[in-house]
Amino acid sequence: MRILTFIFLLLVCAAAGAEMTCEQYGEIAQQTIRLRDQGASLSRLIADFERGEMKQRLTARELGVVKDVMRASFNGMLSPGEVMEACKQGGTLVPLH
Repeated sequence: MRILTFIFLLLVCAAAGAEMTCEQYGEIAQQTIRLRDQGASLSRLIADFERGEMKQRLTARELGVVKDVMRASFNGMLSPGEVMEACKQGGTLVPLH
């Protein structure tokens, strides 16, 4: 499962240059749901993300948003489409804190 998680994060975040895109946040939500449905736990997904090298490529704000997107999509609070729509409107993606 860890390999799947690493590949998912690598593919989603590898294209991240200066800033994450709304489409990337939506893809993170989609992949989080897929991995959840395959039996991954939220704590495992977040732990793998926090240990991964992608952490060094993202800003602190982006790291927080990615984790919030993962939590909200894993728990069914936001669909990938809702994540992208909120991002495109410039609003707070996931007001969980």
